[in-house]
Amino acid sequence: MGSPAREALAIRRGEYGVASAILTEAANWLTHSGRQLWPPEEVSEDALRRRSAPDSVLTGYWRSIPVVTTLLEWRDDMFWPGIDDAGFIHRLAVRRAAAGQGHAQAMLEWAANEAASRGKECLRLDCVATRTRLCAFYERCGFERVGSWTRAPHYEQALYRRPVASRG
Repeated sequence: MGSPAREALAIRRGEYGVASAILTEAANWLTHSGRQLWPPEEVSEDALRRRSAPDSVLTGYWRSIPVVTTLLEWRDDMFWPGIDDAGFIHRLAVRRAAAGQGHAQAMLEWAANEAASRGKECLRLDCVATRTRLCAFYERCGFERVGSWTRAPHYEQALYRRPVASRG
């Protein structure tokens, strides 16, 4: 697909069906590779509509092709109760055909700029702590592990924070 570094992603909001398709593809790939993360019912279009406002559902297009999606939310009462200094990243996923081409990093950069434009200090996210490659990816993207949270009885979540450039 080429290098997205030369071309910016075009971000669209509220495309629940497209976001669900990307998330479902990622969920199926993870399940088939023995690393289930999201059950299909959690990434369905209906589930996304129940969970998130349209402006929180982001889809990144590269050359008119939807390649990446995430939820950028402004509250996370489960993992970050009472914290309002951040944008919270959830369910970041890239189409398999576009994996490894910088689209996830570009989406995180876009989200950081959006958070800064809203006066936020950082981006925050959580991920399964035992997914070492995923944790390493977030660390390469400038996130620092700042804690953990045990999602009993299942697994430990790593909590990450990344400062954003202020827009003052």
